[in-house]
Amino acid sequence: MTVTAPQLENSKDQFLALLTKRMSEKGDFPAFAKSVQHLDELMHDQNKNIADIARVILNDFTLTQKVIRLANSAMYSGMGGEITTITQAAVVLGIDTIAHITLSIRFIDTLSASAPASDEARRELTKAILAGNIVRNVVTKLNMVNGEEAVVCALLHHLGRLMLIFYFSEEWLQIQKIAQSDAISENDAALRVIGVSMDELSQEIARNWHLPKKISHCMISSATFTETSIPGSSDWLKVMANFAGGVALLLAQQCDEEDLKQYVSRYSESLLIAAEDLAESVELAQQTAAEFPGNTESGKSIGKPYDSRERLAVSIHELRLALAQGIDFNAALSMMLESLYASMGFNRVITFLRDAGMFKAKAGFGSGVPEVLPGLIFPEAYTADVFHLSLANKADVFIQDVASTRSSSSIPAWLRETLPDVDAFILLPLVFNGKAIGLIYADWCTGAANQIEPSEFSSMGLLRDDLMKVLIKRK
Repeated sequence: MTVTAPQLENSKDQFLALLTKRMSEKGDFPAFAKSVQHLDELMHDQNKNIADIARVILNDFTLTQKVIRLANSAMYSGMGGEITTITQAAVVLGIDTIAHITLSIRFIDTLSASAPASDEARRELTKAILAGNIVRNVVTKLNMVNGEEAVVCALLHHLGRLMLIFYFSEEWLQIQKIAQSDAISENDAALRVIGVSMDELSQEIARNWHLPKKISHCMISSATFTETSIPGSSDWLKVMANFAGGVALLLAQQCDEEDLKQYVSRYSESLLIAAEDLAESVELAQQTAAEFPGNTESGKSIGKPYDSRERLAVSIHELRLALAQGIDFNAALSMMLESLYASMGFNRVITFLRDAGMFKAKAGFGSGVPEVLPGLIFPEAYTADVFHLSLANKADVFIQDVASTRSSSSIPAWLRETLPDVDAFILLPLVFNGKAIGLIYADWCTGAANQIEPSEFSSMGLLRDDLMKVLIKRK
């Protein structure tokens, strides 16, 4: 028998336990919570690595495209030239900014995929997206460092309401009805219906998901325009989230222009932002709501892009610019791997490095890379296979058909066992001081385009050569 909220006799603990159970059974919220925790750890790790955060994003092709698109938006237009890779975005914009961009996109994508097919859910999700757009426009005007953090706070400010709509739709309607008929707040109405206030619900979700304190602080609806704080501070972020949420609600209710103008004016002083700038940000958000990067779209990689040669040429130029600016080897390696991955539409790209008499897969991007790395290892001692031939001769290799009779004997068993879906792959040896210290491996899976033009192969070799120049400069 299905348990409903009223049967819990308004027990706070029982209701929250039931919500947790329903979230774990339906929707992608547990995965989203883990993503938040992982990105927060990367942002606060003193040894945080650009390659680490790039790898998290690049595991999702659609997410990658959305992050790059947003990194090239008006909000970051003054940060330099066009951004075409996640690694470049992290170098130019910073790891914290890219992490928050990723969180804002994943939040909307997760909600869009999990939302029930109801008008109420659609309306509330639309308000959350609009609030995020308003804040993004405001922080763009302010040129705020890591302004994307404020956008994430504005989005997650709606989390408690959205969870109620998704998992307790009947109770949500009761809360709305009581709040309107008795002229009380949603917090008080929620206490009557489910035994938990909206703020308590939001804070409990924040604790269960281990959300950062700044974000959980912004999920409280008690902030008012009478509070004044320094832009970017925790309290300011809370006021901004409440302001944007309030504007989104007023617009959803189709309030008249004068009421909206007065609302904006009241918050102007506490946010230390001119009312004109706030009003312009609201108007722009209304006009461009459909352009938000969280909108549903297909985005699965199906092989080599039609403009692969142009992409490789741009990648060479960008890597050389980064090298001229003093980028270190690890960041350069990450940038090169990502460039190969995106430019040629490979299924995965992996680096092998020599380590204690073995060649071991150390890092990479693409399909299931973290899981397959432990199985990608082979001895330095020579064996008559294509990997050792490439290393011994310092020669770039392209195997176009792994299953063909001609090449089957040269494909090592460990590769077939670990990556059974491979149809074609390339090998680019990494040579330093005349010795092969590793190689770049990149593959296509069965069904993907697997043709390589001579000019493309040459460009990939140039990327590898430019990468190795970092080590030569260290000598």
